[in-house]
Amino acid sequence: GTGFVYDTDDDNAFIMTNHHVIESGDRVKITYSDDSEAYAGVVGSDEYADIAVLKVEKSSILEVASIGKSEEVKVGDTVFTVGSPMGKDFRGTATRGILSGKDRLVSVSIGGSQADWIMNVMQTDAAINPGNSGGPLLNVNGEVIGVNSMKLVQDEIEGMGFAIPIEIAMAHLGELEKGKKIEWPMLGISMVNLTDTSSLYRYNIKVDDNITEGVAVADISKGSGAASSDLKVGDIVTKLNGQKVKNSAYLRYELYKNKPGDSIELTYIRNGKEHTTKVKLTKLS
Repeated sequence: GTGFVYDTDDDNAFIMTNHHVIESGDRVKITYSDDSEAYAGVVGSDEYADIAVLKVEKSSILEVASIGKSEEVKVGDTVFTVGSPMGKDFRGTATRGILSGKDRLVSVSIGGSQADWIMNVMQTDAAINPGNSGGPLLNVNGEVIGVNSMKLVQDEIEGMGFAIPIEIAMAHLGELEKGKKIEWPMLGISMVNLTDTSSLYRYNIKVDDNITEGVAVADISKGSGAASSDLKVGDIVTKLNGQKVKNSAYLRYELYKNKPGDSIELTYIRNGKEHTTKVKLTKLS
């Protein structure tokens, strides 16, 4: 994987990378561009944000990256990546391309094979390969505008890489730098996608043929906000705060725009009729 120094204090330097780069390790070894090495401590990390913060001694670092603004970059602008594709033998590899798209909603898997989370990312055709994850996406001024995170890999696809906008990546740094967990909100329901016919059958949930998008409620957790709402098992949730939810991944995407303690409005279908209810969110344990 790759990372970059984004900030320092009196004694330490802080490195940003992807959560998926460091999640399976208990020790992180850094190789700098001048071939010097150091061990870094993991200060904080979160799988949904896919961001990790590492800490090294300030005296060991060479330079701090300049942070830009992804909002100011337009589709078609030239962008660069720097990283270590295929391992440290190719560290410092720079690739160039254009910003191909903004605000792309890409489905990813957090806990298994099924897509259960949506990431809001920027698209680029600059070459991104295994080992580039966590590295910077830069504008023509050399300012970091994103964190390279993933690419689409299929025989018929070429040049579709994605980066987390730097503003989104830095939104939770205050918590991660203090070693705190990001407090995500909990709705309090077990969800089944409408395309998962076997699970719908197992939970004895029947869905009208004209309902093609939404999430079925398979269970409601005691003591949760959903338990205090009008929701019942078998309801089909179709909107959250007025935004359509195609499936469980989109529901989480809309849900995690909120904080524990916030109240949201859910639109759901029961017996062919549309209803709304308010839910006060609790903290995800």
